[in-house]
Amino acid sequence: MYVALIDIELKENAEDEFKAWIAETNKVLLKLPGFVNRRLIKSDDGKHGLIVEFADKESHAKIHQTKEHDEIRRQLTGFLKKAPSPNFYQVISQ
Repeated sequence: MYVALIDIELKENAEDEFKAWIAETNKVLLKLPGFVNRRLIKSDDGKHGLIVEFADKESHAKIHQTKEHDEIRRQLTGFLKKAPSPNFYQVISQ
C-alpha cells in the first residue's frame, strides 16, 4: 500500500463544508482503480490533515493523470489557505 499524509490549512469556518466535500468526492475517487481510502484528520491543537491510501505507487501516479483528480484538486484549493504539504510512504508492515 502507498500512503500520502498531507498537512492542510483550511480557510476560516470551512471545516463543516470541507467534511461534506470529502465524503462526496470520496465517492468519485472510489471508482478509480487503485484508490483505497481518504480520511480527514484533526489534531488536538486544531490542525488538519488528510490520509490518502492507494493500492500502490503506480496507482497513485495513474490517478493523478485523470480528469476526476484534476477537478477534485481544483476544488480542494478553494478550501485551503495555502498549498497542501504531502509526504508519501510505502506500508512495509501491518
